[in-house]
Amino acid sequence: MIQQGRVKLGKTVNVVPLAAESVGVRSLSVLVNTPDTGILIDPGVALGARGGMHPHPIEYRTLAQRLAAIQSAAQEAEIIVISHYHFDHLVPFFENYAFFWSSRKHASALYGRRRIWCKDIHSRINRSQRKRGIAFVQAARKVAREVVFADNHAFKIGETEVQFSPAVPHGELGTFLGSVVMTAIQYQGVSVVHASDVQGPMVSETTNWILQQKPQLLILAGPPTYLSPERVSAQLITKAANNLQRLVTQIPIVIIDHHLQRDPCWREWLTPIQEVSRAVGHRLITVADAMGLPEQLLETRRPDLYTAEPTSPAYDAWVRTITRGLTTIPPPLEK
Repeated sequence: MIQQGRVKLGKTVNVVPLAAESVGVRSLSVLVNTPDTGILIDPGVALGARGGMHPHPIEYRTLAQRLAAIQSAAQEAEIIVISHYHFDHLVPFFENYAFFWSSRKHASALYGRRRIWCKDIHSRINRSQRKRGIAFVQAARKVAREVVFADNHAFKIGETEVQFSPAVPHGELGTFLGSVVMTAIQYQGVSVVHASDVQGPMVSETTNWILQQKPQLLILAGPPTYLSPERVSAQLITKAANNLQRLVTQIPIVIIDHHLQRDPCWREWLTPIQEVSRAVGHRLITVADAMGLPEQLLETRRPDLYTAEPTSPAYDAWVRTITRGLTTIPPPLEK
């Protein structure tokens, strides 16, 4: 049952979506509460350059709102899960305000005294993620209650069981983007799966693992159709559609967001699969739908944002301070 910005499963499991493209930022962050514990998955939020255009101030104001919501949700969480080491899925410990807002102070407040279950930095990981992961784990161990590598491991807290997948591809087999771990949370017959950045999924083995968990709710990263066919082949997008169709016929509620909603035509791509879901009495929705919020595809609407609300000279000057995606100066956001 979807009510008041959350999905309630059974009598006692609550799933609270926190951030994603459909509400204006790059993310797939969610809080899962059971009577035993609170689990915050992928607490990162980011923006991205697109078509040679830097994010608009409206996007940064939305970023700040979503970060505040995640920080608030963290107060309910005993455990924080990091599925992989891309900066739209975690808050790093260094200071940067270019595309994601981070600092040691903010990260320490988020992760401090919490149990962190994260992607293994030594196994089935690409070079970029390993470098980021090593830095993250070294800093997190100084403030967190524990830092544990989660790949293919299971944990139990009271009657809550948490099962992590083996590392699976971040999209297609052999992708240069590396791998991620998925999370399955089970409590008294209720099962929730969070499948971050599997992009559809594009891989049948990933789909099989999800179905083996028998979830009533799946939070899923969709395929990057906006990159097709130039950077992602039409064949891979078709594989994603076929695997997604398998999922929606067997899972009562699927929340699909992230990557897919960077495409202004995402609804056209998803409609046939939504019809399949609806035909069996299931629901295929976005994070915005689950949160009860109007859709805000800010990244896809960026040219319109610049037209409707031209940026100030101060903001334009701030953009010029960004070097290699880094700046320690927050953006001037006053209207």
